[in-house]
This record gives sequence, structure tokens and C-alpha cells, in this order.
Amino acid sequence: MLHPGPLSRSDCRTVVEASLSHLLRLVQANGRFVYAHPAGQPRMPLNGYNMLRHCGTLWFMLRAVNDLDLDLAPDARAALGRAVEFAANMFERPLWIRTPSLALVTKGAVKTGGIGLALVMLEEYRRALPRGLDEAALPLGLETMIAGLQAYALAQIEGGDFLHKRLFSDGTVLPFRSDFYTGEALLGLFVTGNTDPALLAATEALVARRYGVAEQSHWMAYASCEAAARGLISEARITGYITELMEAIVEHDAYRARRMSTPIACRSEALTRFARLCDQWPGRFPEALRAAAMRVTDENLGLQLRWYADGQFWKGDDDDKVQIDYIQHNATAFLNLWLCL
Repeated sequence: MLHPGPLSRSDCRTVVEASLSHLLRLVQANGRFVYAHPAGQPRMPLNGYNMLRHCGTLWFMLRAVNDLDLDLAPDARAALGRAVEFAANMFERPLWIRTPSLALVTKGAVKTGGIGLALVMLEEYRRALPRGLDEAALPLGLETMIAGLQAYALAQIEGGDFLHKRLFSDGTVLPFRSDFYTGEALLGLFVTGNTDPALLAATEALVARRYGVAEQSHWMAYASCEAAARGLISEARITGYITELMEAIVEHDAYRARRMSTPIACRSEALTRFARLCDQWPGRFPEALRAAAMRVTDENLGLQLRWYADGQFWKGDDDDKVQIDYIQHNATAFLNLWLCL
């Protein structure tokens, strides 16, 4: 049990390493995770699977390895490799896009958010290659996969935003919209170094209309902070947008009343990514806003720990289900804070 009071770097690292270890134990022989289980009972798998969460979970795991500079045991490297390969085996080329591209296909459809999360996963995998991971185990070359996924995501830009879901067979646009997919797609393209003019124009349009502020979108926090750090958007515009997004999270905490770990964790991710941007890009934001972000983060993480034990985060007060994305979001918030302290 962590001690009460403000968290130290050591506290954060303890949570991150325990969460990583638990997720590694959930990787099965075929590369799939045990997707969900009751708290403390990983040998009692619950039904369900989601490939976006598979990729997002691997993003956290690989980030933990890279950011904490961990030396992986051979079985851990093998587990990570299997899980990345499992996702890569679902990449297929859509014939209705003229340029060579790849899509993450699940249940006959392509979700644009999945493209973004696959990209952030592969970028962290590329960073982790010197640690003994084997690119040759993947069905296509790493750079080929990244380029193909980027091409698919760029082809979804329309009207200053992204189309969110298509049938894989013929490209039919489906009416489904997610609060998450646009931010995920932007982040995936930015972290893999894409600066296509259509992408930057869409980002400018999204920022101008304050997309994601009312929703307190952590994915837009990640994407906008990445755009700022890379100098992709005019400084005045992006700082104004990020300031409004952070103020929304700091000032409006109704999400806590749900008594669930992950909605709180997502805000903690946004706040800590902002604090890190303040350190990477000094002088652009008021010191008081960074201090407020850190204060709310500390409060949030204290709440998140109420639903944590042994590397596992469960849903909340009324449900002890542990799911891979619950661990991803909660543990990522601790990893982000570790980087800020």
C-alpha cells in the first residue's frame, strides 16, 4: 500500500512497474490478452475483446519500458512481441484507397481511432527495438506498416475532421461517431512525424472550434500538446486551446462523482501531459495553471488508488472488473506524473 500524501517518483514507478508486470502476465500464447477478469482473479477471464484497447494497452506497456529504461527478461520481450504481432496480423490493405495503405480490421470494419492507436503502439515499438525486440517477427516491415496506416488515416480527413468508421469491404462510410477517434488519429500521425498539409489544416480547424474542450478530451490533450511541442500549429492558437482545455478539467470535476477509476484517470493523463509540455516548452503557460494541474492530478491519483491493488485497476465502487484499458489509462497517468516530478 502506498503511503498517504503527495506521490513521489518512487510511488509512481512502483505502480507503473506492477501494472506492466500484470499486463505481461495477461498476454497469452497467441498474443491476445486476457481482456478482463475480476480483481485478483486473472485466471477467471471475462468475455469481450477490443483491438483499439489492445493497441492502446501496448502503447502504455512499451512506453513504460522505454521511459523507465527497463531491461526486459526474455519472456517479457517475447510476450510484447507476440502481442504486437497479433495486432499487426490484422492490418489489411483496403482496395478502395488508391494510395498504398493499411487498415486495422475488426468485425469487417475499420475504426479511425484504431489507426491512431496502432500508430502510437508501433512508434513505441520502434523505440524499443534496441531492447531486444525483433522486428523480423512482424508480418510486414515496421516502416511499411507505419506508412500504410498513416496513408489510411490521412484519407479519412474530410471537412476539417476525420471520418470515423467504414466498412472494410467497399469503404462505405458508417454513421458512427466517437468522442475519442479524432484525437487518437491526430496523436498517431503526429508522433510518427506526419506533417501533411491536410492534417495541419484539419488540426487548425479543430482547434479553432475548440473541439474536445467541452468533453475534457484527454486524447485531444495528448494531440494538441504533441502539436505544440513539435511546432506544428501557430503558438498563440495552440496555447489558447490547451489553456481552455486544462481550465475545463481543473474547474469542472463532475467526472469524479461517477466513482469510476478510468474517467478520472483520463483527466489525470491530460493534466500530466500538459504539465510535461510546460517543462518541454517553458514560458508559454501561466505557472499557476501548471500548479493547478498538478494539484488536481494529485487529488485524482489518490482517488484512483482506491480501485487499485497488485498492478490491477478495477472499474469502480460497484464493479470489481479489471480490464486491460482500465490498467492502461490509470497506470499511464502515474507514468506521466513520474516524468513530471
